[in-house]
Amino acid sequence: MDITKLSAEQRLHRSHVALMNHKKFILMSGILVSGKTEVVDSGIPTACTDGLNTIYNRNFVTKLDEKELNFVVLHENWHKAYKHTLVWRPLYERNPKVANMACDYVINLQIIKYDPHGEICKLPACGGLYDERFEGMDTRQVFEILLKEEKEGGKGDEGEDDESGQGGHGGFDEHDWENAKSWDEQKRKDIERQIDQALRQGEILLKKKGETGSGGERAFSELLEPKLNPYELLREYMIATCAERSESSWRRPNRRFLSQDLIMPSPISEAMESIVLALDMSGSIGQSELSEFMTEFVNICTVVKPQKVHVLYWDTQVCRHEQYEGHQVSQIASSTKPEGGGGTDPYCVKKFMEDNKINAQVLVMLTDGHVGDVAEWVSTPTLWVVSSCGKKSLSVPGKVINL
Repeated sequence: MDITKLSAEQRLHRSHVALMNHKKFILMSGILVSGKTEVVDSGIPTACTDGLNTIYNRNFVTKLDEKELNFVVLHENWHKAYKHTLVWRPLYERNPKVANMACDYVINLQIIKYDPHGEICKLPACGGLYDERFEGMDTRQVFEILLKEEKEGGKGDEGEDDESGQGGHGGFDEHDWENAKSWDEQKRKDIERQIDQALRQGEILLKKKGETGSGGERAFSELLEPKLNPYELLREYMIATCAERSESSWRRPNRRFLSQDLIMPSPISEAMESIVLALDMSGSIGQSELSEFMTEFVNICTVVKPQKVHVLYWDTQVCRHEQYEGHQVSQIASSTKPEGGGGTDPYCVKKFMEDNKINAQVLVMLTDGHVGDVAEWVSTPTLWVVSSCGKKSLSVPGKVINL
C-alpha cells in the first residue's frame, strides 16, 4: 500500500492497529485506545499529550515514514501509561525543560529496548532524546543528572526553551503539563483509574495469547513517587529481631531518652543484615501494581540499606530468585528482571525459603492482596505491602500495610 496517499488520520489509525496486534506491544493495547486522538493543522508543531488525550500535527505525521510514526505513537502513549503529567509534576515545577527531557529519555530507551532491531518502529530522523547511560533509571534519577549537567553547562543544557517550558528540549514532542494541572482531584483520580484499567486490558490480551501457567518474563514500568517510609515500617521488626544485639551507635540517638534530655546510643543498626523481598507476579498483577511494587522495593533498599537482599518473583511458584550483596544492592533497579504471570499461591514463597534455607531478619511480601487466608507461615517476621488498588482486608500472619 502506498501510505503517501493516506490522510494523517488514516495513517494514525493504521499505526494504532499495527501496534495493538504486534506481540511486543500488545501490553499497550488498552492505552492506545484510551483518550482522544486528534489531528490539527496548527498550534502543535509535532505531537503532544496531556496524559490522556493526544494531538498530532498533520504535516508532521505525513513527513514520517511508517516505522517513525509507530515510534511517535508509542512515545505519546508511553507518556500516558507512565502518568508522567501526574506523577512527575513536582519535577516540572522545579525545571520544565529538564523534566520534559528526563521523561523523553526514559521512554525512548524503553521503546528501543522492546524493539532493538527496529522491527516495527525506529527513532524519527527529525530527532529524539536517547542516551544509553540512563538505562535502568527512572525519570527522577535522569532529571537530577540532567539538572546537575545544566547547572555545569553540560549535556543537560540542550535546546532553547520557550516561555511555557514546553518543546525545544531536544525531543520531538510537547507535554501539556498545564492542561493536566487544571484537572481537579476527582478528574485526576478518574484518569488514573482509566489508565490502570487500560493497562490491565493489555495484560489480559497478553495472557490470552500466552500461557496461563507459572513463569514468563515481565517488563516493569519506571518507578513512581515512593509512598512508604520503610525504615519506620520495619523498625519494629528490627527491634524485635535485633533485641539481643550488643552493638550500640551514637550516630542515631536513642529516642526513648531524648525527652529526658539524655543523649544515649541506639542499639539498632542503621543497616539490616538480610531481607527478603517477595513480589507477587501473578496474572492479576497489572502494570500499575508492578510499578508500585518496584517503587517500594527500591525505596526499601535505599532507605533501610540491607547488607544482603533476596528478591523472589512468584505466582504459583518462585519464578526467579536474585541475590544482591554489598554494593550490588544499589544496582537492583537496573539489573532485576521480574518474571511471572500465572496463578497465585503465597505458600510457594514459604516452601522456597525453607527448601533453600534462606534466613533473613524480615520478609516483605508485595502483593495485590488476593492471596486467600494464610495460616501456617515462615518464622521470619513478615510485612505484607498491598497495592493501592488491592484487597484491603487480609487474613495473614504479620503486619499489613496498604499503599
